[in-house]
Amino acid sequence: MMDQDRLTHLFTGNVTLNPLELDFVKHEIEARSTTIHQLEVQLGVLKAEREIHQLELQLEILKAEREMYQALLSPLRRNLLPPEILGEIFSISVSTSTKLSWDCQLNTLCRVCRVWRDAALAMPALWAHVKGLYIDAPKKLDVARVREWFKRSGSVKKTLHIDGLHRRNRSCHLSPQNELTNLLVDGPPLDTLSLTCVYAECIETIIQQVASRAGEGQLCDSLRSLHLGMIHAKSDMSLGVIWAILDVIPTIRTLSLDLSHFHFDWDVPGNLSQSNLTTFSIACDWPISLLLEILRACPNIETLILDHKGLIRRISNAVNTPVLLPKLETLRMQGLVSYSTDTDIFCHLQLPSLYTLDIAFVPIGREDPQDLDTPVGRNIVALVSGGPNQATNLQHLRFESLAISSQGLHSILSSLPMLAHLTLDKLRSQSRFFREACAFPTQLLPRLRTLRILNTSEFVTFENDDVYDFLVNRKHTATEEVPDSLEEVELVISRCRPDIDKQAQRLCYLSSEVGLRVSVTIVQVLFLIFQRGFFLSNCDYL
Repeated sequence: MMDQDRLTHLFTGNVTLNPLELDFVKHEIEARSTTIHQLEVQLGVLKAEREIHQLELQLEILKAEREMYQALLSPLRRNLLPPEILGEIFSISVSTSTKLSWDCQLNTLCRVCRVWRDAALAMPALWAHVKGLYIDAPKKLDVARVREWFKRSGSVKKTLHIDGLHRRNRSCHLSPQNELTNLLVDGPPLDTLSLTCVYAECIETIIQQVASRAGEGQLCDSLRSLHLGMIHAKSDMSLGVIWAILDVIPTIRTLSLDLSHFHFDWDVPGNLSQSNLTTFSIACDWPISLLLEILRACPNIETLILDHKGLIRRISNAVNTPVLLPKLETLRMQGLVSYSTDTDIFCHLQLPSLYTLDIAFVPIGREDPQDLDTPVGRNIVALVSGGPNQATNLQHLRFESLAISSQGLHSILSSLPMLAHLTLDKLRSQSRFFREACAFPTQLLPRLRTLRILNTSEFVTFENDDVYDFLVNRKHTATEEVPDSLEEVELVISRCRPDIDKQAQRLCYLSSEVGLRVSVTIVQVLFLIFQRGFFLSNCDYL
C-alpha cells in the first residue's frame, strides 16, 4: 500500500518514482478510466436532470484525478530522457529565450531537481557563456565566480559579455578593474568578447591594460570575435586607442563596433590595419568617405553589416578611388532613413562576389512612396552594372520598409535578371507593380525561385489579387526557352482580411492551375506558403 504522505509528496515535489509507485499510479489511472466509462454509460440512459448533474460532477472529479496521475508518468518525472537529450533541451531553451539572462535561466533550471542539475552540469556548452554581466560603482566584478562558471564548460569555446554602467555617478568600474584585466589575460581562453560602456574612455583603459600585458596570457591566442560598444567619446584620442586593439589581438576574425557620434573636427583614424577580418559590423553615423577608408583596409571580409542607427550621415568628401572587396558575399544595411542618400556608398564599392544584399529602412510616419529616381534604386543599378568588378552574382535581395513607387521597384528588379530569391518585408508600395508586370514584354526576374511578400504596409493600397494574377501569368507565359522557375511564394498579411473566403478560393485556383502547394494559417495574420510540385487537397485554417 502507498503511504498517504508519500503520495502527497509525489504530487507536490519533483521526486522520481520507484517501480512500486509506478505500478500504483498506473493502477489508479486504470481504475478511474474504468469508472469514468461506466458513469458515461449510465449518463446516456438517465433522464432526471438532477441525477444527470450529479453524475457529471462525479465525472469531472474523476477526470481531474486521472490527469493528476497521468502527469506523474511524464518522461521527465520517470527519467526516461537521457541526460544528454535533456541538456540539449536546456541549451535550446536558454539560447532562445529573451525574457531572462542566460545565467538566470540556467540557475533556475538547476534548482528544479537533482536530475536536472546533473544534466545541466554534464552539458559543457551551457556554461560557456557569461552574458548580461554589469559592472557599476561601487560594485566590482566577481572574477572568482566567473572563473568557476567557465570551469564547468571544459574546452568549449567561451563567450564573455560585460557592460559598464554609470547609473549613480560618472565614474565607471569598467575602467579601473585590474580584476577584469587579469581575467582577460590570465583567465580561461575566450573565443568571443563583448565590452560596452557609455564612455569610450572606459574601454580605452581596458584596452591599454590588456595591451601592456598582451604577451603574458592566452587572450591574444584564442579570441576570434570582438564587440566594442560606446555612446560618447570625449575626443578622437580614445577612438585611436580603440582602433589599435587589432594590433594587440591579431587573431580576431569577427569585429563589431558600435561607435559614438561623429564630430566634424575629429581626426579619426581610418585604417584598421587588419587583413584577417572575415566578418565586420559597424554602427555609426560617420561620413561615407571615412567608412570607405576603413573598408579599404579590410580586403578579405566576406560579411559586412552597416548599421546607420536611423541617422543621416554627415556630408562626405569626394571619393575618387573605388574600394574593391573581392571576397564579400553578404552585405546588410540596417537603420537607413528612407529619404537619405546613404546608399550612395554602392557607387564606390566593387563587389564581384556579392551573393546576398539586405537593406532595412526605418519607417517614418505615413511617408509616400518615392518617385522613380529613388536613390536606392539608382545605386543598386550602379552596383550591378557600374563598370569592372560589378555584382553580377547577386542571388538574394531583401528590402524592409522600402517606400517606393511601382516604377521605382520595376527599375530595380529589371536590372537583376540573375536574382533567385526576393523578399519584400513591410513594403510601402502599391500592388500595381505586380499588375503592370504582367504586361512587360519580357519576363521579370526569369530565374526567380523564391518570392516572399511579408507584412505589407497599412498606409498603401495593396491587393493580393494582383500578386495572384502575376503568379498565374508567369505560368501561362512560360516557354521552353524561358521557363517559370518559381518554386516557393510566401505571403504574410498583417491583419485579418474580411475577404478571407475569396482569398481561399484564389489559393485553391492557384493550386490546380499553377501546380503549387498551398497552406493557409490564420491567427492574427494570414500565412500562405506555396511550394511547387504538390497539389492542394484541402485548405487548413488554424
